[in-house]
Amino acid sequence: MIHKVSASKFAFFKSLSTTLKKAQHNDSLILMPGQYNTPLWIDQSLTLKGKKDATAILSGTINIPKGVIVHFEKLTFRHDIKIIVEGAVLFQQCYFEGDTLNEAIIVCHGLLKMTECTLANTPILLKKGSEASLSHCHLTACPATHITATNAHLELVSCQLKDAQHAIVLKESAKASIQHSHFTKQRCTQLLIESTSELIINDSTIEHGGNSAIDAKDCCQIKLQNTTIQHHRASQIGLQGSVLHMDNCKIQYGQKYGIQLALFSEAAIYNCHFSQNYNAHIYGNDQSALFIQTSTLHGSSKIGVELHKQAVAHFSRTAFKHNELIQLLLSERSSVSVEQCTFCTGQLGIVAQQHSHCTLLRSVVSGHIQSAITIDNSELIAFDNQFIRNDGHGLTAQQEAAVMIENNHFSDNNLSHINATQKSSITIHKSKFIRGKGMYIADSSLLYMTKSTVYDENHTQITGNNSTKIYIVDSKLKNGRFEAIKAANNCFVHITRSIISAHLLQQIVLHHSSLVMLDSTIEKGLRNALTLTDSCDARIENCQITEHKDTQIIATLHTKIKLLQTQLLNQNTINIAISHYSKASIEHCKITNNKQLANVQARHFSEMTIQHSRINNKDSQHLFIDEASGN
Repeated sequence: MIHKVSASKFAFFKSLSTTLKKAQHNDSLILMPGQYNTPLWIDQSLTLKGKKDATAILSGTINIPKGVIVHFEKLTFRHDIKIIVEGAVLFQQCYFEGDTLNEAIIVCHGLLKMTECTLANTPILLKKGSEASLSHCHLTACPATHITATNAHLELVSCQLKDAQHAIVLKESAKASIQHSHFTKQRCTQLLIESTSELIINDSTIEHGGNSAIDAKDCCQIKLQNTTIQHHRASQIGLQGSVLHMDNCKIQYGQKYGIQLALFSEAAIYNCHFSQNYNAHIYGNDQSALFIQTSTLHGSSKIGVELHKQAVAHFSRTAFKHNELIQLLLSERSSVSVEQCTFCTGQLGIVAQQHSHCTLLRSVVSGHIQSAITIDNSELIAFDNQFIRNDGHGLTAQQEAAVMIENNHFSDNNLSHINATQKSSITIHKSKFIRGKGMYIADSSLLYMTKSTVYDENHTQITGNNSTKIYIVDSKLKNGRFEAIKAANNCFVHITRSIISAHLLQQIVLHHSSLVMLDSTIEKGLRNALTLTDSCDARIENCQITEHKDTQIIATLHTKIKLLQTQLLNQNTINIAISHYSKASIEHCKITNNKQLANVQARHFSEMTIQHSRINNKDSQHLFIDEASGN
């Protein structure tokens, strides 16, 4: 049955309270325009409708008990309205405007559905076990929170929520599913999630918040898909002890962090784009875990990803670009693995410090002003990577850093490909170094290089200094514009089964250092093969030294050198020259040159011993010993 209801006591139609007393189950009440301010207790299922202009205004308290379903359509709820739902209520094309501060207008213990409604200053409180569904609704101008759900279920579709303290607060295992909605200009965190609650957002936008977009703590779960989050004054997403899953989202224009993870939080990010977040796109600490795949972290943030306090992360097929300072920063025992990623155009690429660990696989690091990789008192394992076209160093290792490199490619770096200092350890296997300033290994550091190639360098290819140890095995150093190896100040150089070829300056230069060279070749140098000065100690065994345009071996200033089963061939000048209290021992060697010059020469109180060796040239003079020297 349909009942027409008037707000005037002089009208022909009955009043609302009278009609409710006589209405039957599933009756419809048509409310004429006017003000209805009588408290209502609706104890049976009804439909209350207004005219199209929604000028039928209800105020006061409305109670809907359990087992009752009430449908309100095209009505206005204003002033001191309070709706308490124990049963089920459906609002369609209704307008709400409250006048109380910090108090719920709609309190739901049962089922709440709203379609095409406008709610101004109308907080909604969902109690334990309740459910609410809002579709195409507009919530605005609220001094408190638009929707608070405690152990309840909320669904939003195509809604707009703006201008409140919080848009949504979920507490105590509450759940919310949001689609095609827009959140903007909340004065504090837009969505606050607490105590094992769950939030799912699809195809939505969250922007221009006074604090964060989403803040979750205490074992909450957040799932975002096809959603844009931007322009927040604090971290756009903050997690404490919670889990985040993101797919195909944008996190951009934040004034602090894009995502902040703390207290064992976890984040899995797929196909997402981060841009223009001021401090860092992602910040993680307190043993948080981060997984990123096929994403981009671009724009002028200070840092791309920053991890502290034993945080862990894995990056796959992700691009880091245009960060102002550091693209990936690890500290305080953090650990990260990086696979098929690119890092380009920033001050620093990857920085690991304070006992952190980084594994780098099949990635490209290029275009950095200072250093592509910096390992400070930490560890790096790198396989199949490229460190190319950096304005600074390819790799910097310092303060007892440990680096293991295999099958990597270093090229066109303006400073040293590798700069290792302060007791660092560098292990290189099957790698190439091209067009740079070689490697600098100093301060009791260690370089162990096997099956690798260094060529076409603009500086000394390997420089050792201050008690450094350098091991070169099955490798090639060739076509350098300066020396191949230069070591000074108590360094130790060990070369095995390697080739050193075609350098414009001396191929190996040692000063107050030691050399062991076994089964190796030094050839085609434009200057000397070896220059040893100031108390050097050298052992050369089963090697071939050939085709140099200057003296092949020079030893001076208290240097000791021993040659065993070694050939010095095709020489255009003196083969061996020692001087100034130096000593040379030659056994089972072959020494030849093509000029009428001595093969070996000892001067200035030096000593030379030759046993079981073959020495010949075009002239009969094989040896030159000055008066102060002996043989």
